[in-house]
Amino acid sequence: MRRIFGVELRRSNAPTLLALLIGAGIAGLALGGNLGLGTWHLFAYIHSSSMFLLLPLALAGGAVLGRREKRTRAAELFASTGRPTAHRLLPGLLALGVAVAVGHLLVYAGGAIWILASGTYTTAVTVLWPLTGVLVLAGGAWMGLAAGRAWSSPLVPPMVAVLGLLLQFGFAEIGPPGEPSYLENLSMLAQPPIYAWEAVTGRALLGYAVFGAGLIGAGFLLAAGRSWLPRVAAVVLLGVAGSIAAIVPGKTADTHYRVDAGAQKLVCTDGAPQVCVIAAHRQLLDEAAPQVREALTLLAKLPGGQTRAVEWRADEVYKPGESDWQSTGTTRPEPGTVNFDLGVTRGKIGPALTENVLLAAGTLWNGCEGGQDLVAAHAVAAWLLGKDELTGVDDGLSYFPDLQKQVPETVRGLRALPEKEQIRRVAAVRDASLACQEDLLPILTGKASS
Repeated sequence: MRRIFGVELRRSNAPTLLALLIGAGIAGLALGGNLGLGTWHLFAYIHSSSMFLLLPLALAGGAVLGRREKRTRAAELFASTGRPTAHRLLPGLLALGVAVAVGHLLVYAGGAIWILASGTYTTAVTVLWPLTGVLVLAGGAWMGLAAGRAWSSPLVPPMVAVLGLLLQFGFAEIGPPGEPSYLENLSMLAQPPIYAWEAVTGRALLGYAVFGAGLIGAGFLLAAGRSWLPRVAAVVLLGVAGSIAAIVPGKTADTHYRVDAGAQKLVCTDGAPQVCVIAAHRQLLDEAAPQVREALTLLAKLPGGQTRAVEWRADEVYKPGESDWQSTGTTRPEPGTVNFDLGVTRGKIGPALTENVLLAAGTLWNGCEGGQDLVAAHAVAAWLLGKDELTGVDDGLSYFPDLQKQVPETVRGLRALPEKEQIRRVAAVRDASLACQEDLLPILTGKASS
């Protein structure tokens, strides 16, 4: 058996399938942006989402091997031997399993080594995600082999690959637009995490594992079975595994992801003013600290100005459809502390970090459930910077030109006042924002009711 297995590894299409999976896995990371190597949890998601393309490849690779006996006209010869079909197929099935496992895990290992070398936050629990992916890919390859044995046409490999893609598209799009469904869990293109501290849940991993095990069992029964009984058993097994995999992970964001407390742990600079970022972004601290400290220096113009800055984080998983500051469970800033967002995109800090910290006098990320008065927030930041308006800030105000035009007008009106009154109004906006008051512009313009 060991010798035959070695022959299958070398002479079957397993090496070709391995190369294709490695190439497709790297391409999937590249399509995810910057090879998905920004943060640990996002990298794990992007790597896992490449399964959307890898599963059809595994199906096609299995079908190619499944066609071998009939394509080489050796089916009757093998059938005449005394060896059981399952025993004869096992080396080839194992070779396919090894190929997909190595192809999938090798890409993950390469990215993991890169992230470890860069000093980014990592946790071993996330490694379970690619391991469940191995089960799904192996099951896909075995199902493809069963299809190739059932029908030896050269059209079978591309057909099962296309079918695998179409089924995943169908599962992902079924149901009313914008409303999640259980069948989406059978598509390998899962809903992405929003923040660097959102890690996959155990129930989501269990869904992948059960689905993969069901594919493996059904593929083996269909490939090796010669009667109706194992084939019926395969259909039942696949139905049960598919139902469990669809229902157990749930259909909302907070059943697929959880808050990783380790990723949210603060990493701070030495000296004052202190700047802290979450552990998932600790590799960005040296770049962010000077820009955030510049903002803290400007905020010191105000009485009781904040003297410490901490990266914003939430206590709960982000729910699609909510604004960041509308998310329930959002962390409120401590007294004398600014909450700020790094605006990380593809592993890099967003533009205009200093300007973003100064919005609403350092209170934009105040942890309140309501919306923000962006005109007042921009006007206050521009006043602190000695400008008429802000550039490079992408917080949605640019989508409302009429509101954006009010910012320089408001700043110029504020500067026309005595200096003490200017400072008093800006400080009043800061305090009102921290108290979760939404209508801030009247305070800045002096039109607030007494």
